[in-house]
Amino acid sequence: MASSLNRVLQGRKLSYKLIEVLKSPSIFKATIVPKSQQMPSVNKHVVIKDVALERELRAHQLPAIKASPYIRQALDVIEKREDEDWSPSPPSITNRIVLEWMDTDLWLARPLDKGFSNPKLPQIVARSILDALVVFQEMKGVHTDINPNNIFISNLDAPLPTVKLGDLDNAFSEGVAKNSQNAQTHETRAPEVWQGLGVWHTSDIWSLGVTLSHWLMSRGLFGPCDKIIQDHNTAWCLAKIFRLIGPIDLPENPEYQDEFELAAALEASGYMDPNTGEPKPYINVGSLREELQKLPRDICSESCIDFIEHLLVIDPAKRPTAKVALQHPFLQSTAS
Repeated sequence: MASSLNRVLQGRKLSYKLIEVLKSPSIFKATIVPKSQQMPSVNKHVVIKDVALERELRAHQLPAIKASPYIRQALDVIEKREDEDWSPSPPSITNRIVLEWMDTDLWLARPLDKGFSNPKLPQIVARSILDALVVFQEMKGVHTDINPNNIFISNLDAPLPTVKLGDLDNAFSEGVAKNSQNAQTHETRAPEVWQGLGVWHTSDIWSLGVTLSHWLMSRGLFGPCDKIIQDHNTAWCLAKIFRLIGPIDLPENPEYQDEFELAAALEASGYMDPNTGEPKPYINVGSLREELQKLPRDICSESCIDFIEHLLVIDPAKRPTAKVALQHPFLQSTAS
């Protein structure tokens, strides 16, 4: 891995020196190289990322994406020369994208029961990502991968930190992934995606609600992280949604129905603990409100709970759009 570091790569606009591997083998921290010895050394950091999917480059070229202060911006593109060896990246990687530097991601900035130095941070994060999702809403597009690792923050201790949505390699037009349950992560997957109805604008809203819940709780709540049965990830994830939010209608596609039926059984039943002989439930969480109310109020206020419940509505037709969610009272104290 050391062979990757200290390489200088020539982009369309500037040159960049790789100084740190952020995620092997595809994401690097780099500095901008001065154009001449007479120029002062530039200490500005950027992120350089392998382009595995060309649609990520295309997304960053869209005028609405380029104009948004709430979406992490692409600054340059590096094209592989014939004489260059980018190993350990695979030979199929022929482009790298240069992204603006952000100090941290949302997961690394979770409260861990200690509260926030800036008590308005939950509102600032929520409003910023909703503003980013308005861009997708107006383009009839979907991000499909809203999660705590794809939300980035800079100047965390400032009165108004900078919060941006990143990683556009899974951005599509609305309706993608019909008759498929594979879009979005297990944790953040919306009910309609589990039903095989595709990913829509409000599917991203669901993912934001889950993301905020996990960030504030500093742990997973939705998804299979606590699964105690073999296989059946789908059924377990569905059973968690049934318990936390409520039931989801059985999908029309018969290929998905068995997992929905198993999920209903898991949510309603339990097992005998082999060590104690005591009965225990399979799904060991309460409702979403009950779980969020376990947090200190300075991390998650009652208004914050109301807001997250506002986002996490089973029926996508009744779930708010980004524009509607921005009008929620929880966010009004951060309105510009």
